[in-house]
Amino acid sequence: MKLSQVVFSPTGTSARIAAAVAAGAGMSSRVIDVTRDEDCNLVFDPDDLVIIAAPVYGGHMSPKAAERMSGMVGNGAKCVLVAVYGNRAFENALVDMSDFAEAHGFVPVAVGAFIGEHSYSTAVHPIAAGRPDAADIAFAERFGKDIACRLESGALRRVDVTTISDQPSSPESLAMFKSFVAEYQQRKKSAGGVLLPQIDMELCGNCGICVDVCPTHAISADCRNIDPARCIKCCACVKSCPDSARSFASPFAPVLYAAFSARKDPTVCISDS
Repeated sequence: MKLSQVVFSPTGTSARIAAAVAAGAGMSSRVIDVTRDEDCNLVFDPDDLVIIAAPVYGGHMSPKAAERMSGMVGNGAKCVLVAVYGNRAFENALVDMSDFAEAHGFVPVAVGAFIGEHSYSTAVHPIAAGRPDAADIAFAERFGKDIACRLESGALRRVDVTTISDQPSSPESLAMFKSFVAEYQQRKKSAGGVLLPQIDMELCGNCGICVDVCPTHAISADCRNIDPARCIKCCACVKSCPDSARSFASPFAPVLYAAFSARKDPTVCISDS
């Protein structure tokens, strides 16, 4: 059996979790990083095991991840689905990923929702800052080990992804967030415009790292401009800038920080025979 990791990971969090799961499984693996590739046409064998990892966007599988992975053909290969979210909720993301995987010929046998530092996290409003941390990585490794054990015993079967649900937040937190979203949507209708990461050219060293890490090639070669039609607000440019010249003042950051600072733990489910 061959193990592969297929990851879409603009800021590296999904890739770190996938690598930890693979390490726990104790099998050598190949890594297919589709974060910055335009085309991904991979054909797997029925006896393959594939870890598919992607970030959660608004409670759903990242559309860009689905686009980049759309060329895959599973041929009945078993897959492990890993959704990484910013400590609020993964909501429908694992259902999306399961539907996507099955539509492309994979058999989901294990699923997991892990926490990674939110794209909008800042020093002022830290949201799951520093995650995945050592505890998260250890959890992912145990998850991989459990998968390998069940694989060896022949116990892996198709998993019912609807049996896994979000760790609940407090009613007060949910009410705060719901109220903010309603207000924000109303303001957006009136104000219009598109929020984008900003750059301070006085700080910018013109190293080009932001251009290189952008998964959608949205940043101009001189680092000055961002194409709003391409930008997915992953903030890879912000988090990778060595000069701290990039920033993104999302209006969601303060409310996410206020409502969802309580630590959530990874949630996983593995099929039984």
